[in-house]
Amino acid sequence: MYKLLDFHGKWTCDTWTLNIDGNQDLVLVSSEKLWFEFFPAEWELKAKELELRISNNSTNTNIIIALSDNKENLVGNSVSDEQRTEVRFNRIASTPEIGEFKDILEPDPLEVRVQELNDFAKYQDDNVVISFEYDLNRRDLYMKIIEEFGLDEITAGHEDVDLMIVLLNWMSDNFRHASSGLPDERNAISIIDYLKENPDGVNCRGLSIIFAEVLRLYGIPAKHITVCAPEANHPVHAVVHAYSSKLQQWILFDPTVKVYLTDEKGSFMNLYTLRKAVADGEPLFVNEDANYNGNFMMTIADYKQYIAPYLFRFYSATNFSFGSGEDETTQFMLIPVGFAGEVPRDTKSTFITTTSADAFFATPQ
Repeated sequence: MYKLLDFHGKWTCDTWTLNIDGNQDLVLVSSEKLWFEFFPAEWELKAKELELRISNNSTNTNIIIALSDNKENLVGNSVSDEQRTEVRFNRIASTPEIGEFKDILEPDPLEVRVQELNDFAKYQDDNVVISFEYDLNRRDLYMKIIEEFGLDEITAGHEDVDLMIVLLNWMSDNFRHASSGLPDERNAISIIDYLKENPDGVNCRGLSIIFAEVLRLYGIPAKHITVCAPEANHPVHAVVHAYSSKLQQWILFDPTVKVYLTDEKGSFMNLYTLRKAVADGEPLFVNEDANYNGNFMMTIADYKQYIAPYLFRFYSATNFSFGSGEDETTQFMLIPVGFAGEVPRDTKSTFITTTSADAFFATPQ
C-alpha cells in the first residue's frame, strides 16, 4: 500500500493542479477554471489509489487517481455533478508549492469596480456593422412547453413590458440557478428537460437562454448577452436584453436573481444605461420581488456589488433563434475605447471586437 509521500510533488491536468506534501499529510488543490487556489482537500489512500474530496462554493468533486508505472503521471477519474471524466496528471515539480487558500470569486470593493468603469468610459463608432436576427412567434417549435406550463393562459392579456415581467415571474417560479453544466443541445426545451433531471438548477446561461427564447416565442425581440469583467480569468455572467416596442428601448433582465432595474424617474435600465449609472453613482432601484432561488432577497446594494464587475464589457452572437445558445460561434464583443485585455478564458468563441455601442445595442429591424 502506498503512502502519501509516494505522491509527493506538484501535478497538473487541464482543470486541476495538485500540490501534495507527503511530509505534512497535506493535499492542496487549485483550479483556474473554477477560480480558487490552494484549497485543502480531504484525502484517503485506498490500496494504490488516492481519493480526493473537493467541496467548496465552486465545486463538489471526487478525484480517484493512481500512480503510473513510471511514477511521473497520475491516472484516474473525476466525478462532479454525477458526471465522470477521465483525468491524467503530469508531474511538473518534485517539490509541492504551498500557499494560502484564495477564493478568486471574493468580490473587490465596489469602489474599485466603479473606478474601472470610469477609467474606461468611452465608446466610439468604428464602422463595424452588426446584423442581428430575431426569430419571433415560432409556436411550432415550442408547443411542448406551451402546453406543459400553460403559457398561453399565463400570458393572456399581457403585452410588451407587462408580458416580460409575467414571463420573468414564471421563470422564477419554475426554475432554479445552480453552478452546474448544460446539455449539449442549448435550447429552451432541452434545457428544461435537463432541469427535470437536475432540479437543483442550471447556470445563468441556461436560464438566460430559456427566458430569451420564450420572450421571442411571444413576439418580443430578446437575446442573451454575456457580461464580463476586464480580467480574463474572472467568471462571466449571462443576462437578457428584451426590446420594448412601446418604450422603444432595450430592457435588462437578470433571470438568475429575478432582477430588472429602474432609475429615479422610473425608467427601465439596459446594460448601457446601467453601466453609466453605476459609474456615475446615480440612484438605482430594483424590483421588490428580486430574489435568488426564492430564498435570498436581492437589494439594490447587493445587486450593484454583484453586477459591477460584469459591466465592463459585453458579448453576444447575432442569430437568435431556436437553439442559438451554442458557445462555439463567432461573437461580437463591445469593449470601451483603450481597453486591450485578453478575451475570457472559459469560452470557445471567436470574437470580433467593437467600440461602437450604437452597433452592439442596435434597435431590432
